[in-house]
Amino acid sequence: RLPPVPELTPENLPLSSAPPAALTVATKWTQAWARHTTTPRAWLAGLRPYTTDEYLAVLESVDPTNVPATRVTGTARAVKVSPRSVHVQVPTDAVTLVVLVVNTGTEWRVAGYDRAPTPTAAGLGR
Repeated sequence: RLPPVPELTPENLPLSSAPPAALTVATKWTQAWARHTTTPRAWLAGLRPYTTDEYLAVLESVDPTNVPATRVTGTARAVKVSPRSVHVQVPTDAVTLVVLVVNTGTEWRVAGYDRAPTPTAAGLGR
């Protein structure tokens, strides 16, 4: 029998320790994501400098005309910080995104995103 393996628990750091570079990448990526009034190829080219190669391949299947936002409307803020990744909330004129930014070893890049839960969905609204 193999010995029991301890459960992996990601280390969470204080939100104030989020690297400014990660917040900048999240903002620039969201600005590029919201610039969807162009061709799909040009939209992807705008995202490329800020996106991991793996996630860029996923984004190739996205129709940019389905992106509801047209601009970033506020300041990016960290909502979860780990040693090699940061979840960053970025508000836009249509939705608030939670962007996953990872440290690739040489730079910060976006590896995923989701819509932030709305206050009503989170049980905070009435």
